[in-house]
Amino acid sequence: MTAAVSHALLTIAADFGAAGDVDQLCARFSAAVASVGTFHFALGRFGPNMLRAEEVIFVHYPEAWQRHYHANDYIKIDPTINAIAHRDIPYSWAELGDLDAAQRRLLDEARAFGVVTGLTVPIHMTDGTTFVASFGADDVDALHRARPFLSMISAQFLERYKALAATPKSPIRLTPRERDCMTWTARGKSAWEIGMLLGISENTVNFHVKNACAKLGSNGRMLAVVSAIMLGVISP
Repeated sequence: MTAAVSHALLTIAADFGAAGDVDQLCARFSAAVASVGTFHFALGRFGPNMLRAEEVIFVHYPEAWQRHYHANDYIKIDPTINAIAHRDIPYSWAELGDLDAAQRRLLDEARAFGVVTGLTVPIHMTDGTTFVASFGADDVDALHRARPFLSMISAQFLERYKALAATPKSPIRLTPRERDCMTWTARGKSAWEIGMLLGISENTVNFHVKNACAKLGSNGRMLAVVSAIMLGVISP
């Protein structure tokens, strides 16, 4: 590791350490990732069975790919997630072997959305959960060059995140109408279309979606949908 890279990592660690809340930390992580290339990424925490994220921290993948992924319930077959339980160090998606037809189709479809290659950084924790940083890119060489840097800032992110998120959170509970609106949003329906399906006004749909976003701690509908699905609050 060069002196310049070491200095950059120390600077980033200090920057992460100065983040006052999780939103600030995610913004600083985004800036750090952008400093070495144009990459998509997602941050979350999985339970021992890997079937559902226990916590969705931040998602920065193309919205169209997120919708497609969740509409097809790909989390159940995603080989980049299935490998987490058996890997202790960062791995490139190109290293994954023994894929079945459905898993190969998933990766082929991701390429159509600009996610040509990827890197997963798993960090197994003492409580049995696994923190995961997933990076996607359309440039294989760029991601390969950035791999050590992305792996190290993921570990730095986790350390600060644990400190900021130490206060236990109450379970998220949506009202039946909020669940309905978020479920149809996950299926790609607009507020107007949801209103027609549920027999309510477009403004009422927006009201329920806004309330659901607030409960899920998400600034946007798509991130709220991802969080709701991964946490098992709704099922698309």
